[in-house]
Amino acid sequence: MTYGMKLLAGAALAVGMIGTALAAVAEPPWSPAQVSVFEQGGKYSFGNDYGIPFFTNDRDKGDKVGCGDDCVGITWLPVYARESAMPQGNWSIILRPDKAAQWAYKGKPVYNYFASQNREEVVGIAKEDGHWHPLEP
Repeated sequence: MTYGMKLLAGAALAVGMIGTALAAVAEPPWSPAQVSVFEQGGKYSFGNDYGIPFFTNDRDKGDKVGCGDDCVGITWLPVYARESAMPQGNWSIILRPDKAAQWAYKGKPVYNYFASQNREEVVGIAKEDGHWHPLEP
């Protein structure tokens, strides 16, 4: 192999490696204005501005709210959609029993936890309850 061929082979390898690295970096998923997107370890998650993840609840079936006043309160709250909000992609808007507009992701209503700003504590509380699951793209 001549020097020129080695140089060409090396350049092709470098270009291939750059292309693979760029392909591995995925674009963050689209989210409504009320939803922040966080990246950690190459994975994205949705949450509030404090980094607390949003959750779905097993009591909700499809786009039907099963987590009504008895399971939401001052700590678990729906992620409300603004009046001007428009559904896009995996995000839709559902109406709660009180007719308030709530964001849903892949058809599941989305909730926020307000009693703590400690991510690990909130995830632990959700796991203990067993009905709440962090929202992931």
